[in-house]
Amino acid sequence: MTATLTCVYCGMAYPDGTPPHGAKVLTDHIKGCEKHPMFKLRKALADLVGVSTKEELLQMEIALRAMPGIGQDKIVILNAVHALLETA
Repeated sequence: MTATLTCVYCGMAYPDGTPPHGAKVLTDHIKGCEKHPMFKLRKALADLVGVSTKEELLQMEIALRAMPGIGQDKIVILNAVHALLETA
């Protein structure tokens, strides 16, 4: 008998045979599991930046790059936008 892989945060059971890491079903679940710390972190970062969709993030990056000056706040927001784009 094999053990059923489950999310330790919400208890959702994954399909039989799901590997414990690297499977698309796992990453897709993490993106939507409201109890998972990465979901919470991504939501907090999106709330801080003010946008969350890939299209909005790309538009924000273009707008930020067009703004004059290179203040520390601008760099921090660009880094946040890039982190959100990598997890979109």
